[in-house]
Amino acid sequence: MSSERADLGLLTKTPYIQVLTYPRISLDQAKSRIEQLRKLGVEELVFEGHSKVGRLGILGLGTVGIVVKASAGGKLCALKIRRTDANRPDMETEAKITALANRAGVGPDVYSHSSDMMLMKLLESKELGDWLKALPGEGKRMVVRNLVHSLLNQCRKLDIMGIDHGQLSNLRKHAVVAEGKPWIIDFESAGTGRKPRNVTTAAQYLFVGGALSPAMRRTLGMRETVKLRELLADYKRDLSDYSYSKILKLLKLAGD
Repeated sequence: MSSERADLGLLTKTPYIQVLTYPRISLDQAKSRIEQLRKLGVEELVFEGHSKVGRLGILGLGTVGIVVKASAGGKLCALKIRRTDANRPDMETEAKITALANRAGVGPDVYSHSSDMMLMKLLESKELGDWLKALPGEGKRMVVRNLVHSLLNQCRKLDIMGIDHGQLSNLRKHAVVAEGKPWIIDFESAGTGRKPRNVTTAAQYLFVGGALSPAMRRTLGMRETVKLRELLADYKRDLSDYSYSKILKLLKLAGD
């Protein structure tokens, strides 16, 4: 994988300004964002990753932000930069909700943020599908059960806190595996003003209608989903510990 580094003094120049002010290049905004980076303690950006902006590698590109590696305080972090065409004026809400989720041990740690940037823990991760394909056959079922249990428990914690992630119907983009465990990422569409649906949407993706559901059902020996869908409907109505425990029991996951 190619890698390129640029200190703050280079970020007003092509091609680096294309990332800093993606997708509409603006010298004024670049200068403002460089000052924000200084205040966040960022020393340089590290352009590597499977996604690209021009020739530069990045970690990810979404509808609100672009994610790159950054060096801050001598360690590598993930830096989310607000797109210049984003449908929100700043990163404040996303940073606050991610930090709130962090209190329950969910999501990558937020170190600091500014109006246009959020500095977070860097995850050297795999997508769920890639992780599942790479698992060896021996003991695979137990490993997958443990991961699913951890992921659903994180969703349960968010439900209890009243945080709805908003995008867990597509776990391929919003849950990854790093450091031997699942991580829920990207809280840009999360909110606290609506009924949370994290457990139900994640379970539906994993076992009912998501791209990974056939492989997950096969791995865990699930022959049908009628009962699971019934239990998810019950949980959706009351969000209770009892309803959640019945889901775990059906999936043969030990309750906490």
